[in-house]
Amino acid sequence: MVKFMIKTLFTRKNFIAIALSVMYSVLLVFVCACIDGAHNFFPKKNTVNIIAQGMRFEEIAGGTAGFIMVMFAAVFVSLAAVAICFERQFAIFKKESPASGKMFAWYFGTAAVAIIVSLVLGILMQRPLTGENIGKAMKYLWQVILLTTVIYIMMVVVIGAPVMLIVNFFFVDKPFRFFSKEDEPVFDDDNVSLDVTGSFDGQTTANQVGSGVAATSALPATSPDGSDGASSPMGGKTVAEDTGMKDREEVFPSLTGIDETYEGFELPLGKSDELSLKKLADKFRLYLAKVHGLYFDTDTIRFFISGFAASHFEILEGLSGTGKSSLPRYFAEFIGAKVLFMPVQATWRDKTSILGFYNEFSKTYTETEFLSSVYEANYAPDTLNFYVLDEMNISRVEYYFADLLSVLEYPVPDWKIKIMSVPHDFIPPMKLTDGYLQIPENCYFVGTANRDDSTFTITDKVYDRAITLEFTKRNDPFEVTEETEKVNLTASGLKNLFTAAELDGKNALNKSDVDKLDELSDFIYDKFDIAIGNRILNQTEKIVPVFIAAGGTKEDALDLMLSKKLFSKIEGRFEDYVKPALEETLDLISKLYGKGKLFRSEKVINKIIKTL
Repeated sequence: MVKFMIKTLFTRKNFIAIALSVMYSVLLVFVCACIDGAHNFFPKKNTVNIIAQGMRFEEIAGGTAGFIMVMFAAVFVSLAAVAICFERQFAIFKKESPASGKMFAWYFGTAAVAIIVSLVLGILMQRPLTGENIGKAMKYLWQVILLTTVIYIMMVVVIGAPVMLIVNFFFVDKPFRFFSKEDEPVFDDDNVSLDVTGSFDGQTTANQVGSGVAATSALPATSPDGSDGASSPMGGKTVAEDTGMKDREEVFPSLTGIDETYEGFELPLGKSDELSLKKLADKFRLYLAKVHGLYFDTDTIRFFISGFAASHFEILEGLSGTGKSSLPRYFAEFIGAKVLFMPVQATWRDKTSILGFYNEFSKTYTETEFLSSVYEANYAPDTLNFYVLDEMNISRVEYYFADLLSVLEYPVPDWKIKIMSVPHDFIPPMKLTDGYLQIPENCYFVGTANRDDSTFTITDKVYDRAITLEFTKRNDPFEVTEETEKVNLTASGLKNLFTAAELDGKNALNKSDVDKLDELSDFIYDKFDIAIGNRILNQTEKIVPVFIAAGGTKEDALDLMLSKKLFSKIEGRFEDYVKPALEETLDLISKLYGKGKLFRSEKVINKIIKTL
């Protein structure tokens, strides 16, 4: 943590503050040498001493002791500036406001300590150490500080005014970023004229995004040739070539605001509470029951948690009112994570519905809350983030979530999604490299889905990439007598729990388990032409040991995976061979695992048989 704080001390704002304090300290020593009554350094008629005489200062010969006293004051001015900058960074690290009353108390306290220590050391250097001599030294120091402050202010005015004039002259067309983004004024004094009469084709519709995601404009996010939103539909030119792209503060106000908040530095790893996966699952189940009156069976909680070890995307589907949306919400609350709910709209058609798009008229990027949240997650890599797509199948998942589904298949460093094409001369936000947004490993996605006439069918492509839990009934209440408290779980802490479970050899799939899976998989492939691919096998190998570490059994973990990943794909087939083949499948399951061991899979198969 100390190394991190030292690293984050080196920011532009801090360097400016420290440099100004050092300049003041140097000027303090210089003024001391100029007005010293002994005139050992400069002649009596120097400019600074003339100003002192004009201010009716008493001529005091400070001597060596007076000079050392001023030196102490100069050194502690600079040290106080460094300490205050450090405290400011510490407030950011602790996610507190650097401008809060508490922090200002710290700043004033630091300055007071610096003043007191410098005075004590300076007084101790006086010889003889008498009241008269100390009073004389204090008056000498006061005169030096007062004159230094006057000259310092004059220098700031005399030098700063021309610099401000020159800078503002060269940047006269650029925005003035003094105001905060919430209350930044808009000045309508520019003679701007836009001809937009030819830009509407009458066929564009507005994509409205509900709670949590910004509304998508009626303007197309992509050009007619299918290129990204940074390309102009007029002649195939980029935005920068057409009319010139604005500064990043205007194009990406939210993302650059996040850059300013963290000043370009990632927060260090935090510390999780000491707990096992079993304890995590058990405590969360009791927390839901006692605090929120939600009751789930133990395997559902275990599978919900262990599912994130196999995939960063889970689907919770089933009956309405069974707690699908509440589960991720309260899990985030329980472990101290962040959660963002995004009610899916029927009009969502592509990734711009959740990631935003570049508006070619305003020359700004329409940022969504989801985009800002994922971007900020890159600065806090140890904070867990959950993104809930509520009623995700009210629109086709493949339309708006396809890009994310694809990148989550890659190695973590390649979890990058294209936001827009960035011109070569445009400096994007710090975490938007070449127009790509990094999806950090601390982000997890949960989709809730209902099965009714108002929703679309979720395809196998989506199911295969996700871990799916089905909610078919409301569970009976149970009494909780134990104390239930929230826990602190970081992204690295959760990953370490998953890794430790996967490395535990006794929980992993052994050769006998793999052989049984192969036999069952080959049988299903021969009968139904449905195979267990490498993706599903990899997910199974990850989820089984984690599920066991959470207190479950190997058979239950395999049952949950097979019922959703394999047997559910047989639904909708009505050929003559299907029923006898399913009956043979039940016999094979009983032979390999024992009757009733994979009861979920048997239930799915029997349900299909009833429809035939």
